[in-house]
Amino acid sequence: MFKSQFIVVKHQAERAGLHYDLRFKLPKSSMWASFAVRKGIPTKPSTKVLAVRTHNHTKKEALFTGKIENGYGAGTLSKWDSGQCDIVKFTSAHIILVFYGSKIKGLYHLVNTGVVDKKYKQQTYMLFKSKYNRVR
Repeated sequence: MFKSQFIVVKHQAERAGLHYDLRFKLPKSSMWASFAVRKGIPTKPSTKVLAVRTHNHTKKEALFTGKIENGYGAGTLSKWDSGQCDIVKFTSAHIILVFYGSKIKGLYHLVNTGVVDKKYKQQTYMLFKSKYNRVR
């Protein structure tokens, strides 16, 4: 298990519309993984949402909030939630995280769908909260 940090940024993008960016610091790296989630981060175990893997970010990029004036990602970014997390498993097929935020808490999975998003040419995952509060 790897202790880490996370942030969820609410991103009102000019081109892509409203979505949420889930970002967490990668194990043994200074970079942050990033996933764009159009329907928001699920807070109940019964909800599964599509998450599109985006490029890794530096810490400065990952934690940025404010306005991007032009180009890719132009729009307004605001912090929706942040805090500590544990990375229980991190492979290209399956990521398991435990979040300790104010809005997202508990055990979450990102499961690779095997499908590449046609528009953004990035790998897609299903994001969902586990009905269990700990890894079995």
